[in-house]
Amino acid sequence: MTVTMPCIEVGTVGGGTVLGPQQAVLEMLGIKGAHPTHPGQNAQRLARIIAAAVMAGELSLLSALAAGHLVRAHLVHNRSQANTPATTPGSAYGAPGGVLVPGGEKKEKERSARPPPVVVPPLTPSSSTASLPPYVR
Repeated sequence: MTVTMPCIEVGTVGGGTVLGPQQAVLEMLGIKGAHPTHPGQNAQRLARIIAAAVMAGELSLLSALAAGHLVRAHLVHNRSQANTPATTPGSAYGAPGGVLVPGGEKKEKERSARPPPVVVPPLTPSSSTASLPPYVR
């Protein structure tokens, strides 16, 4: 897997690098200031570190998607389809007070009706998450 970030602008001198926390992180990474013999090498190394972090995040996201953890976590934390704006009364297809049905006619929705609660199966640990602390709701 590769990641391409053709226009990442970072620096290890000037700008925000004079601030304490930024200086501390650059120092911890061993790239604070200008490189003594190769100008720009520290900035290139910082860009590679950032790209590696982006790639790690993408791999993590892909593994969560593949294992189904991302969808389950969204359902557990009430980010289900039942709560999206498109399914709230009066919001589907811009039809105030109702929804459009397949024939194109507007059908009034009963305001007191609530969608049934979403039943989510418990999360199960996978080999990639076995070392993490238990999931607590």
